[in-house]
Amino acid sequence: MAIVVALYLMIPHGVSAGEGQPAVQAEVEKMLRDDLDLEQVAVALAGSEVTLTGPVATFWDKNEAINRTLALDGVETVASELTIPGAEDDAGIAEEVVEAIRTYRFITIWDYVGGGVIDGVVTLNGTVTPDRDKSGDLFERVAKIPGVQDVQMRIVQQSASRRDNDLRRGIAARALRHPALSHYTLVADVPPFRIVVDQAVVTLVGAVRSGVESNILESITRQSFETREVVNLLQYPQ
Repeated sequence: MAIVVALYLMIPHGVSAGEGQPAVQAEVEKMLRDDLDLEQVAVALAGSEVTLTGPVATFWDKNEAINRTLALDGVETVASELTIPGAEDDAGIAEEVVEAIRTYRFITIWDYVGGGVIDGVVTLNGTVTPDRDKSGDLFERVAKIPGVQDVQMRIVQQSASRRDNDLRRGIAARALRHPALSHYTLVADVPPFRIVVDQAVVTLVGAVRSGVESNILESITRQSFETREVVNLLQYPQ
């Protein structure tokens, strides 16, 4: 989710750019105070550019402050001088990111999300099903983690076609009923392997316990009539 950096507005005929500036600044200050509880953020207005200065608790607060300010009438651009407290190290942030993804209740066997952390900047990549705004949900969960300085979203949404939906359900059902794979249903709601389907191309990713399980899962996938291509990226102990 990229932060919009500029929003161009038409100035009504007969109204100068300087008119109404105190009202615009007051509206920004009220929004930050009442809607976001960001009382320590200072607001300065120069023409149609708003400068936000001060500390905020999380990147989510920073992102919301910028985007909501841009949405107000009379604001064209926002200059951010907002600061976020840093974390002790990236490892701690990474652990919380993993937990935020793991506990997201809409992650399924058909979604695959990973990422990394460098200097507090989190990059999320992967692919998700289109039944809801999973990318937006994950952005919010990660952006609210203390210490995160920015969130780069590289998650793509899979096809919503009926063929792909049928493939997802059919392959998963056959896989989890197979005697060699059914044990995964006993240990977790979502198994450690993923069945990613997009435009009838099925990518198997994640982890299984052995090469035998990998071969079984690939064979089940290839037997699906509508499958156009199978890519097996499963990992297992050698």
